[in-house]
Amino acid sequence: MAGGPRQLSLPHALGVVTGALLGAGALYIPERVENLAGPATPVSFLVAGVGALALAVGYATFLSSPLGDDGAGAYLHLSRAWRSRAVGFFAVWPKPAAYAALLALLAQYLARLVPVAGSTDAVALGVLAALLLVHLAGPAVVGRLGLLLSGAFALFIVVLLVAGLTVVVPRNFVPLFPTPVLREQPVSSLGRGALVALFGFVGFEVVGALAGAVRSPRTTLPRALVGGVAGVGLLVTLMAFVTLGVVPWSRMIFASVPFVDAAASGLGVPAGTLATPGLVLATLAALVALSWAPTRALAGVGEVVPPLAHTNRFGTPDVACVAVFVLAGTLVFLDAVSVGLFLVVPGLALLYVVHGLTVTALPLVNADLYAACAFRVPPRLLALCGLSGASLSGLLLWQALTLDPAVVLGFTRVGPAVTGTTADPLVRSPMESAVPALVGWETLGLLVYVAARDYREEIGAELEPLTRF
Repeated sequence: MAGGPRQLSLPHALGVVTGALLGAGALYIPERVENLAGPATPVSFLVAGVGALALAVGYATFLSSPLGDDGAGAYLHLSRAWRSRAVGFFAVWPKPAAYAALLALLAQYLARLVPVAGSTDAVALGVLAALLLVHLAGPAVVGRLGLLLSGAFALFIVVLLVAGLTVVVPRNFVPLFPTPVLREQPVSSLGRGALVALFGFVGFEVVGALAGAVRSPRTTLPRALVGGVAGVGLLVTLMAFVTLGVVPWSRMIFASVPFVDAAASGLGVPAGTLATPGLVLATLAALVALSWAPTRALAGVGEVVPPLAHTNRFGTPDVACVAVFVLAGTLVFLDAVSVGLFLVVPGLALLYVVHGLTVTALPLVNADLYAACAFRVPPRLLALCGLSGASLSGLLLWQALTLDPAVVLGFTRVGPAVTGTTADPLVRSPMESAVPALVGWETLGLLVYVAARDYREEIGAELEPLTRF
């Protein structure tokens, strides 16, 4: 799935990683984690960053192979590694719907943040329509807009970070484990905090969608992915350190937007003057960055469903883009965003589990593909990264299937958007929300898969051998 000239470069790819991982909720760091790890919360964020790196190494390995020239991403990785289109299709199928729901949620959140005329849903639909037009104008337009927004937000955070560092009070970290539970179970407390912090890295794989638009993707994308995840991991660790260093752990509950509240002390300005502009900028950056994922994932399965692979003269998979944004808009129009959100964490976590296991087995199940990877770590180290990534993703999946969707989404970077009336429909047992949503969507996928097979036979479309990559 490549088309049009490759006009994007490493900075554009880093912009996508930054926008996707910082998202709408970075300014709320370390909300929810500090309740588990106390003043040692920055350590939990650091551990989570290391865990996310294990997942990133696996994706980077595949992106450095000949498969990295195509934006189909995980579909190609899984189908070629296992030589099974069905494995790739059904593992990836929840991804476009999950990200479409996130786009709908963020568009509604942005509409609530910006005081403009019209209903929230009308503004949200306008935002989605504008983003669709940007995509149809070509990958270069999306990439440049994303770099502008993500770069501006990253600069905003750095300025606040420097300001906050000037007023950090070291005694806020003494004692490091102030409660009996933290003192008696320091490792498990840090581990629980790290697991929650790990939810903030959901969406790390979005950068792979740039493969068809970026120059030298087999070297650019692995660097952007590993470097971006490592950089964001260090950044959020510093943000947690500054927040807790300025706002005492015992008073964190009173902070409305924790990181902004801490940084405002250093700048000597009211937190309210920084919070709304920062949240608007963060949400815009997240919308643009995350929009790469569902459009390219859906276009990626165009090998199985040929109409989805169609591109316009600018190299945009236009049919897939329209399908994604129509789905997102429909969720907003029908007030059914919560239904789509049931899929987000379980659908993506399941994909990460399958991908991690595939990374582990790659040297054994497809030695030729492994040998063709430019970013090729030794098999034992690759297996360690793959198993670690699959295990951590399994924990995220377990949480998504045992906690209600409102709590689970609250752990992610889109957490601030899941509040009030948005959260109410999500407070449901996973057996009444996440599980039926995942099973139902995969069942729909089965119908699409069978219908697409019949369609290919009717038009005489032949699939290339799975031994080629």
